[in-house]
Amino acid sequence: MSTTPDPVATAFLAAAQAAGALRFGSFTLKSGRQSPYFFNAGAFHTGQRLAALARAYAARIAESAPGFDLLFG
Repeated sequence: MSTTPDPVATAFLAAAQAAGALRFGSFTLKSGRQSPYFFNAGAFHTGQRLAALARAYAARIAESAPGFDLLFG
């Protein structure tokens, strides 16, 4: 396991916390289970926040996807 910080993950987590999407505490999930964190993707509701999320997805796709010349979604 690498101890070098992952810049993509670090940037994503910082953006998630700044957007209020990632919160830490004590949360009861719909399943009834307890969780030390809560992630609300709905907090990425502005262009700036959505762009940060898109950059993280794009970086992961670029580094892990097989070669392609078109992405449609």
